[in-house]
Amino acid sequence: MRRETRWLRWMALGVVLGMTACAAGSATAPASEEPAESVVAFVDVNVVPMDSEHLLAHQTVVVRGERIVALGPVDSTRVPRGAVRVEGQGRYLMPGLVDMHLHLVPGTGQPEDPAGQVLALLLANGVTSARALGGPKDTTRVVRDRVARGEVLGPTLRVAGPSLHGKSVRNPEQVRQRVREYKVVGYDLLKTHGSLGRESYDAMVAEARTQGLKVSGHVTPDVGLFHALEAGQQIEHLDGYLNELLPENDAARAEVGQVEVGEPLERMDPARIPALAEATRKAGVWSSPTLALFETVTSPEGVEALRARPELRYAPQASVEAWTRMVTADPQMAGVPAERKRRFAELRRQLARGLYTAGAKLLVGSDSPQLFMVAGFAVHREMEALAAAGIPAYGVLEAATRNAAEYLGEAGTWGTVAAGKRADLLLLDANPLEDVRHTRAIAGVMVRGHWLSRSELDAMLERTVVVANAPPRAKKSVATTASAVP
Repeated sequence: MRRETRWLRWMALGVVLGMTACAAGSATAPASEEPAESVVAFVDVNVVPMDSEHLLAHQTVVVRGERIVALGPVDSTRVPRGAVRVEGQGRYLMPGLVDMHLHLVPGTGQPEDPAGQVLALLLANGVTSARALGGPKDTTRVVRDRVARGEVLGPTLRVAGPSLHGKSVRNPEQVRQRVREYKVVGYDLLKTHGSLGRESYDAMVAEARTQGLKVSGHVTPDVGLFHALEAGQQIEHLDGYLNELLPENDAARAEVGQVEVGEPLERMDPARIPALAEATRKAGVWSSPTLALFETVTSPEGVEALRARPELRYAPQASVEAWTRMVTADPQMAGVPAERKRRFAELRRQLARGLYTAGAKLLVGSDSPQLFMVAGFAVHREMEALAAAGIPAYGVLEAATRNAAEYLGEAGTWGTVAAGKRADLLLLDANPLEDVRHTRAIAGVMVRGHWLSRSELDAMLERTVVVANAPPRAKKSVATTASAVP
């Protein structure tokens, strides 16, 4: 059995356990009824607009309904009569964060269902947009549409169809038909786990172009990195890059998967990274490295350090115990020296840094909830991992905000702070341009013009603690979640 297949099954189980263990409830409150044209003014705030690396000091930002309608110096920008006034002195206003690799869980986003719990955790962490690359069939679109209609409060969602891979589609005609079906039912994009073979892969890419759907996901050795670059696929997890760090005639190129802590790791040459990064830039391919997840999986610190993460209080205890068993029982990690795990993590960091340095675009994706990665909190862990890889704060903030809007073709609508843009905003108590960890210092969040103060966010988090570990109402089958893997 190839390492990659074993790894994907292992990760799939982690997602399924994370989903089913939290089937007791949700912390998401339904969207409160507000006037259609409610007005909120952030007064005397420092704005991080994210259109370039600069700061606008002492500004007033006025939001009417879902849009920013004014932004200007505090002394010359009028606060409309009756507006909700948010004092911004000493604070920083930036675009809301984006998780471009999320897994939705069962539910419709209602209070006391698992999907609603994930929505609440995302908002409480400043995530105002997200892309679901996995989740229960059909229900992902239900949650997306309910959020869009204002029936439940959550980040704006884009959702992928069930994964296309070697077992879900068997030949080129079948993959073309599946792509057409996904377009008809209303999925926003395609997700692949690879192992399609070149002919079916090319059929998927061609039909996706015809249907106007982007392709995101894994790159497996049967397709290879350079063929995926030529196809324009958006690449998750830095798939395919480790293979290309091996010598050209190395037989391990056909075997190396997402995690490689064995003997081939010693033959991987980081001197190859600049050429790979330049090829990625020329191809215009975007990458979501998911550094934090893989650093969690291969952490040399042991499972007790993972269990000590403070955000685990918001995860079902049953999930934490399941993740613990999975990590401690994983034969791939048993007996692996800590230094080899560190080398694996460092190679991935060098790849991410190389892509950024070459000008290839990066996205922030958490691949949560799974394996000690809690929805929302995992976005901050990924941003901090990118910063630890040597990417400057502004570059990380770009990957977490405007880059996502650009990739989705929606930069004219959201992703920066400017008049006319959608009011997805994050109010911070410290300057994120100085340190990306300051994005955790959240004073409040605005999602599509709906203002959530710090006290409201705290209340959402505390409700999450309660419902995450409430006794389950009914036993749920995991069959519908089996397709939700990284």
